[in-house]
Amino acid sequence: MMTPPNRLTAGLARCCVLFAILAVSPIARAADEESNTIDYPLVVINSASVQRLRDNARFMFETAERPEMVNVVDKWTETTLKELKGIDRTRPFGLMMYLPSGFVGAPIGISYIPITDADEAMQTLSYGTGVITPVDGKKGYDTIRYGESFVLRTRKVGGYLFLVGPDGDETTLEKNFPDPTKLTSRISSQYDIAVSLQIKNVPPGMRSLFLEFLKISAQAELQQRDGEPDSVYRLRRANGDTWLEFIDRVVNQGEEVTLGVKMDPEGRKANIDFEIAGTSDSKLAKFFQDMAGKRTYFGNLLTNPSTFTMSTSWLLSEKQRPMLTSFFEAAKKDVSAGAEKNSLEGISKVIDPLFKVLMSTAESGHMDAIAQLVGTEPGKYALLVGTRLTGGRNLPNQVADLIQYIKDNGSGNEQISKVEIGANEIDSFPVHRLQVNPPDKPGQRMFGETAHVYLYASPQALWFAFGGDAAMDTLRDSVAQTALPQDPQQSRNRIPFLFVTHANNWLTVANDDNERAKSFNETARASFKTDNDSMQVIVRPTDSGVRLRAEFEEGFIALMGRGFTKGIEGGIFNGPRARPDGQGGPGRGPRGRFGNPGNNPGTTPPRAAPGS
Repeated sequence: MMTPPNRLTAGLARCCVLFAILAVSPIARAADEESNTIDYPLVVINSASVQRLRDNARFMFETAERPEMVNVVDKWTETTLKELKGIDRTRPFGLMMYLPSGFVGAPIGISYIPITDADEAMQTLSYGTGVITPVDGKKGYDTIRYGESFVLRTRKVGGYLFLVGPDGDETTLEKNFPDPTKLTSRISSQYDIAVSLQIKNVPPGMRSLFLEFLKISAQAELQQRDGEPDSVYRLRRANGDTWLEFIDRVVNQGEEVTLGVKMDPEGRKANIDFEIAGTSDSKLAKFFQDMAGKRTYFGNLLTNPSTFTMSTSWLLSEKQRPMLTSFFEAAKKDVSAGAEKNSLEGISKVIDPLFKVLMSTAESGHMDAIAQLVGTEPGKYALLVGTRLTGGRNLPNQVADLIQYIKDNGSGNEQISKVEIGANEIDSFPVHRLQVNPPDKPGQRMFGETAHVYLYASPQALWFAFGGDAAMDTLRDSVAQTALPQDPQQSRNRIPFLFVTHANNWLTVANDDNERAKSFNETARASFKTDNDSMQVIVRPTDSGVRLRAEFEEGFIALMGRGFTKGIEGGIFNGPRARPDGQGGPGRGPRGRFGNPGNNPGTTPPRAAPGS
């Protein structure tokens, strides 16, 4: 059917997992390829530089009002990491993923470390306990042995040192590695830390095999189940077909999937991006570009200072629209069949006009809705939900008729009998009310002990509100605000999916019932102010694909800095106790993980001979 906006985050994460299956297979090289062909990895985990990370740490701790923690981290680097001698702090470093020779076995990570002096870098990597030995007959190759079993293999190429752990063998590093600086130039410029899946490097045959396997696996799940209503089946089937089509486009037309983190000290914020990119003129790019562009009916509400706002203005594809229409057709049949089974008469006269509005909305192809939680005082919050409908000139009367029908045929249901039809009105249209009190303490702290659900239909939209007396006022104000002319310069009014929340508002109803919650809330209150507590998630198309961006204001960075500070003061740099025999490989000696590591504390084994 369609890709529901409120499932996009989970859906994109699901795609990332699927791409990871592809990403563990290296490029199949033909036997007659030139020997100088570069062996590109399919997965790159990259950090822009050590210096960038240190600058971000300073920004984080200063934001948390604990700048002295930077000195603690520097001291740890000096004593435990040997001041990173021989390692370039200004260039990218990270991990590239390959499969071993023959494509059999688990993927192997090959680290790349920028160096200024190979000998000093090897001594730093040995932790003062590893035995460095050059490999006979292979210039630039060395091994670092810790104890009896843990071995690192290294190879110097240009200004980089490539490393593989015990999972590698003598041939693992025999590749024509790409220059890491060039390979990661884009993601290093955009992100501090990033994971990149290079879909474009997957052989076409492997892509086809993967998609065929996926389709065969999905067929059983997409069959109608015993006793499943036709409308539910159509919805599930349409969603499954849409996801298969979406994955097919990404696998065949996508070039790269990126997950990246960026700290912005100048802007006093941080971003986390998830991006799928294809070529700029691909069908994949057009697929995402077509989903945006139409202004939301609720645009004036997007700038309200709400506790959270979730908005979608999503254009369905030409293929998805009839799928949604057929779902509503099946749903109407299911409702009619259910009413007939329970001997309810006259149901068609009530539901047919409403389903006609729903099908008209589906045919228009614009899914337009908003949800907001507003309020700043306990007991006075209100939850508002609105959805735009097409062809609803008589919708207010049709909704009132439906509620009256349900009330008249409620078979003595006490809750239904309490529905108040036309309990209030907005713009001469009725507002219906039903008392539904919050059953738990968190809900009562937020909405009050007595709350109502309000249902209001205008010719343009269907509205719900929940809460105490504030909910009715919120509903009235929101309807009036929505009716005002929109600012045509507001680009956010055309964003396919938007979520914004303000952390400070949640703290007014936070649970302080136990010490752990109370401690966290105190830390959060010290971090968040009214002007630094926003977090927003935006999904929008790019020139070549789509990007999901989560943007965090300064308060979240301060909260993270305070969390790291507590961890440091709690002794995270001391690490766990070592094993009695002192074994465990590099970094796990008698004084713990970050103490004097290795199996022979206090000694520095000689380097057998220069290997690079």
